Amino acid sequence: MMIDQARPMPIGRLLGAYLREWWCEVLRTLRTPSLAIPFLLLPTPVYLFFGVLLAGEAVAARPGLAGYLFSSWLVFAAMMPGLFGVGCGLAVERDAGLLRLKRAQPAPPGSVVLAKMGMAVVLGGLAMLLLVVTAAVMGTRVLSAGQIGAMVVVLLAGTVPMSAIGLFVGTHVSGSAAPAVTNLLFLPMLWLSGLFIPLPAFLEPWVVVWPAFHLNQLSVAAAGLGEFRFVPVGVAMAVLAGVTVLF
Repeated sequence: MMIDQARPMPIGRLLGAYLREWWCEVLRTLRTPSLAIPFLLLPTPVYLFFGVLLAGEAVAARPGLAGYLFSSWLVFAAMMPGLFGVGCGLAVERDAGLLRLKRAQPAPPGSVVLAKMGMAVVLGGLAMLLLVVTAAVMGTRVLSAGQIGAMVVVLLAGTVPMSAIGLFVGTHVSGSAAPAVTNLLFLPMLWLSGLFIPLPAFLEPWVVVWPAFHLNQLSVAAAGLGEFRFVPVGVAMAVLAGVTVLF
């Protein structure tokens, strides 16, 4: 008896399988309050308190600083889904045996990884949209629509290196340890990359080691904020590409 050889899946069905995996990942994250609420809602009140209320005097003395700070908060919103959603979600799925189950199913290669990165892009975009709408409603928007649009496009692509870091964490630690380990990466990167507060002189040269710094440099370059560009665009892109490949 002859057995027919397996034929390749038609390209339409293949793309459909990737898209369904991505959409299920987005829905799963949105239906998990412990993940969706911090990603979507946390950046906005923190921006209003730190970026508008407490930074009022500094912005009054240096008006151009407002655009840089707004870019920094967009970076903050773009980072969280990749680091926490991808990393912590993957670690929990490993503990539950879900990845072992997926390997027994006829899913396309890489669909899980691409779905998680696509989820980070969607949730990062929603979080940034809430920030932009809030700034417009509160009258704190300091950049043109074109500048903000350019920033958002760059930062949507910037969710990829953050997702790569999240994938690395999620594949090496348990589900219970993943939030703590991710915070040990996220919080120092957030504050020591010079996004929000002036750093002591001895720490300023070290901002270049943090991916968040380079992501913010691409964002301010896209908006044309030349006053706050400290490294060439090519260097920032090379660093983020290297982080993606490495992790």
